[in-house]
Amino acid sequence: PFSGLSSLISISHVHTLFTTADEKGMPMVLSGVGYTVGLAGRSHPTCLNVRGRGQLCRPAGRRAVSTAAATRGLLFTKGPDSSWDEAGVGHPVVRYYLGDNETRWYMWYSGKSTSCHDVDAVFPSSGSIGLAISEDGLNWSRGVDNIEGARGERKARDVGRIMKPNGDWWTHDTAHLSVSDVQLLSAGAVSGEPGGVYWCFYSGGDFEPVEVPAGIVPGDTVGASASMEGLRARPGLAMSQDGRNFARIEGDHHTGALFDVGAPGEFDELFIAAPQVVAAGPKDMRMYYHSFDVRRKKYVVGLATSADGFRWEKRGPIFEGRDQDRGFDSMGAAARCVVRDLDTKQYYMFYEGVDRETGLRSIGLAVSQDGIGGWKRHEEPIVAPSEGNWDAGGVGQPWAVSMNQGRWRVYYSGRKDGHGPFEGIGCAISKKDSAVFESCPVEFEKREASV
Repeated sequence: PFSGLSSLISISHVHTLFTTADEKGMPMVLSGVGYTVGLAGRSHPTCLNVRGRGQLCRPAGRRAVSTAAATRGLLFTKGPDSSWDEAGVGHPVVRYYLGDNETRWYMWYSGKSTSCHDVDAVFPSSGSIGLAISEDGLNWSRGVDNIEGARGERKARDVGRIMKPNGDWWTHDTAHLSVSDVQLLSAGAVSGEPGGVYWCFYSGGDFEPVEVPAGIVPGDTVGASASMEGLRARPGLAMSQDGRNFARIEGDHHTGALFDVGAPGEFDELFIAAPQVVAAGPKDMRMYYHSFDVRRKKYVVGLATSADGFRWEKRGPIFEGRDQDRGFDSMGAAARCVVRDLDTKQYYMFYEGVDRETGLRSIGLAVSQDGIGGWKRHEEPIVAPSEGNWDAGGVGQPWAVSMNQGRWRVYYSGRKDGHGPFEGIGCAISKKDSAVFESCPVEFEKREASV
């Protein structure tokens, strides 16, 4: 359905339809006890409550479960047995839009079942991509299997898995895939449902065996000189008119990826992971991604630019965290969310820092005037693992949402142990009178648990 779409879209007319909340259009940041909505009946998905798993739904006629969060910061954890996300969840991408009578929140996230190819040592919880929905961004409805493909009124409540590894043997995403950005972009030449077209940027890996470089996993959990299928991840693009039914767009690389990994000796020769895009201006789309520099044994953030979103040119590495051997990001910066603040016009990078000594992952903040160079990093993490909590083993894959009154929500992935898949998705909210770094709040507290 998107044949020839690149020739139709003029990026000079493209703008993001998701905007910063205001007092009239967006509810205040919520904390404390939340609520869930259960729908039942032949024409609606059924939702039941199962403690600690968020609200889970199946379309009518299929088994369903639903819950409220059980521990501090937790929104929902991995799904029940036999669900598409039973073995892990992570990498939340959260957007909302303001309607005439409601605010609707969407979360695209990654998940895996027990049958998914295991790449958790490098890409925790990568497997397939699903969709959850919410009325407040805190209490979520999600599905346990594929979306139903409902129409009419039921379509707005259709949730579940929306993309899985590609069945075409030659493509870059046959082994696993993970979402890292979804944007609703409009263009005057593109028709469809009101609001334009959803662009989904993701990374996917194939079954090519790739040697695992020494140092990529602290403690050598994988083992140096071992090989891993799925390690050679590349960036992909899919498009949709409803945010649920996506068609892959074949990129310039022979695998269908948007572009290839770097040449031998370059910082991104191993993989291209977590591509996230900022539309900085007319014909100025910027893709932030990360790789692992095998010579320096460090995670590094790179940049690629494009005038149309389809053809990309690499600009090289731009950020790597701390340049010392100790600290929460001493092993570099991995998954990240870059946001241009509408008030200060600065670029905020919320990033996953990796500690070289422990391998523990925390969320840090860096600020740039132009989103390209001159990144100033805050010395301490803004969201860290909590001892004894569900996320004691690490937090990462952040997604930042600007709220009203200058506050921010940071959605993130977490796990109880320091290795394996991410097992839950949480939310931290900036304090009302938070200290700031380069005008951005740096004091966050994990939302109160719901009951």
